Amino acid sequence: MIKTNKIGAALTGLILLVALVVSLSFWYFDQLETSAEARKHTFLVLNQADDFMSALKDAETGQRGYLLTGDETFLQQYVVVRDSARGQLKDLRLSSSIDSVKRHLDAMVPLVDAKLSEMEHVIALRKSGDTAAVQAFVVSGQGRLLMDSIRTEMRAVMQVEEAALAQHEAEFQSKLRRLFAVIVITSLMSLLFALPFAYLLHRDSQQRLKNL
Repeated sequence: MIKTNKIGAALTGLILLVALVVSLSFWYFDQLETSAEARKHTFLVLNQADDFMSALKDAETGQRGYLLTGDETFLQQYVVVRDSARGQLKDLRLSSSIDSVKRHLDAMVPLVDAKLSEMEHVIALRKSGDTAAVQAFVVSGQGRLLMDSIRTEMRAVMQVEEAALAQHEAEFQSKLRRLFAVIVITSLMSLLFALPFAYLLHRDSQQRLKNL
């Protein structure tokens, strides 16, 4: 009876230990998934920001090509950006959960509007054939100053998001190491617990054989 009680207690302890291992593992896996999602989301925001700046740069390059050649095919990217810039900035703002990023994006809205208005004005001058006015406007550097201001704001956005990405990466790696440590430690504890249990089973079976 005493041996049976010992075996039962050992089996109960082993089951509880296994349940603890499984519970901790699931908890850490959930934490890892949360960190991975945060990291993935930050990558998405950075890609959106990079895509926006690339599109705006291409629009500016296309405008320059049109001013030099008068070929309206150069204006295709400008038209795309003109029609989508506001929506892209809005989506970018919704994607980010960082207040400082939202403030920089809010500051960009009037700058982007001014940049697009400046581009539209110069394009209209070129279409009317007023090359002298076009040249004077380009020489004034107004468009370049606006673009520099937009780059400054977007650079600040990306720096904040990159810092958040580094933090998410550090959290992910830390949780991964903790999960590994938990698995190793609990596996060793399970092994150490299982050995006495196996020994008790062996002694019990041997005693039963002797009794028979």
